[in-house]
Amino acid sequence: MGKLIGAELLIFGSFLISSIAGFAGAAFAVPLTAGIVGLSNARCAVNIISIAFNSSIVYQQRKKIKLKEIIPILALACTGMMLGFILNNYIKSDDFLTKILGGIILVIAVMRILLKKEIKLNKITSIVIILISGVVNYLFLCGGIILVLYMSQRYREKDAFRGNNGFLFGVQSIIMLFIQASRGMYNQQNIMIGFCGIVPVILATYIGKIILKKISQETFEKVTYWLLLVMAIMLIF
Repeated sequence: MGKLIGAELLIFGSFLISSIAGFAGAAFAVPLTAGIVGLSNARCAVNIISIAFNSSIVYQQRKKIKLKEIIPILALACTGMMLGFILNNYIKSDDFLTKILGGIILVIAVMRILLKKEIKLNKITSIVIILISGVVNYLFLCGGIILVLYMSQRYREKDAFRGNNGFLFGVQSIIMLFIQASRGMYNQQNIMIGFCGIVPVILATYIGKIILKKISQETFEKVTYWLLLVMAIMLIF
């Protein structure tokens, strides 16, 4: 019971951050929860929650979703997920995967903290970023911290960014659900954590929406990257 409560509190806090910043929910939730129940269980539990979380975001911002634009991005991201599936067959150590995750988060956090000006992405760079986000999303469910580099330029308006991002990762989470189930990764513990976390996470989206009206999203994003930096260092060392 103690592990369940601890995991749910960490997940609630992670997705509260995500509901305000527009990304990084799983980037916090997976590694933090992994410290309690292990990486494999954390990935499965957070994936269940991600489906509910992104469904809530999509419902709230359904008028902002542009399917003609987002489907090609989704196709590229799913290609990246296939590459992640292949890579995962060769990497079996959860400890090694956790350190890789820490390294990825560290690079993204440092880059976003140090860069004062936005770097304009060309077409090739955009495609590479989307593919890599798919790989990372399959391995860790954290593709959002990479894809935000592209999506924040594609969708300048806050609600459009949140809605299209939610649709993109909601669909990927559903695909992940079937993959994880087919590989026998679900068990009583991670299913319990996943379903018990749905209501708190949906509540977090509405609390986040209220907070977002009172503070600057840009300021909160900066705080988010500093938090990611600290967490990355803890994962690596």
